[in-house]
Amino acid sequence: MTLRIGISARLLHKPPPGLGLPTKRLQFLESNMAHWIMGHGVVALMIPFIDQRLPTLRKRPPLRDLVEQLDGLVLQGGIDIHPQAYGTEPWQAQAEYDPIRDDYELELLHGFIGADKPVLGICRGCQLLNVYFGGTLVQDIPSQWPGAIAHVDNTHYDRLAHEVHFMPGSRLAGIYGYEPRRVTSIHHQCVDQLGQGLALEARSPIDLVPEGIRHTAYPFVLGVQWHPEFHLNGNGAAADILDSGPLMMAFLKAAARRAGRVRRLADGVARVRERASALTR
Repeated sequence: MTLRIGISARLLHKPPPGLGLPTKRLQFLESNMAHWIMGHGVVALMIPFIDQRLPTLRKRPPLRDLVEQLDGLVLQGGIDIHPQAYGTEPWQAQAEYDPIRDDYELELLHGFIGADKPVLGICRGCQLLNVYFGGTLVQDIPSQWPGAIAHVDNTHYDRLAHEVHFMPGSRLAGIYGYEPRRVTSIHHQCVDQLGQGLALEARSPIDLVPEGIRHTAYPFVLGVQWHPEFHLNGNGAAADILDSGPLMMAFLKAAARRAGRVRRLADGVARVRERASALTR
């Protein structure tokens, strides 16, 4: 059975007029993300955001049913997480956030992690995993992390790269080995205090900024600060940029193992019911 991977939606609350829907909230999936996942022979499905505050909503969206129909969750990157989610104040008055998206994705995390299904967080998604487990964030690396190298280049967007080191014994080291690798970097925030049960997986070797985390109590709940979906061949990535394929394959193998366990359990239950039915005839 083909795996079905859910992807959280990016939200655009005030679309520009040129898109033709100037007064409507839009939800979207970044193209490289879809290509990265579906290029491995699985189905990628964006999970729609449903505004539960709308008076026209007749029933609460069936999150449990949605989780049951999907084999794993990928969290896209995007806007900063509101500091209220981790109990602090914004670092500057004009900072932009999307608490609606925060709540939406935190609920998705609750559903998928509660069902013991694999979760992979990308950039903002890595930070959200840390917040979900009670951790905090550095709100602005350039002003709050002394000696930090550049982790974002607003002029060239996805063309900035730097090295990462994988921690000894980490899941990422098991996937890629211990040799330093270069990754695409587009972030001005990062993990600060680790959430409960989380372990550091990778960091920038020069300034020690966290670049990857993993929850030790689950088979696959992992976040990376870089953008592996931008490492695809033909996307303009340099030849020395980390291959994104092994990370996706590790995630999908975890999803396949989880799906296999569920199907075996369902088959066992079905056989028990068949026997019980036969005995009552």
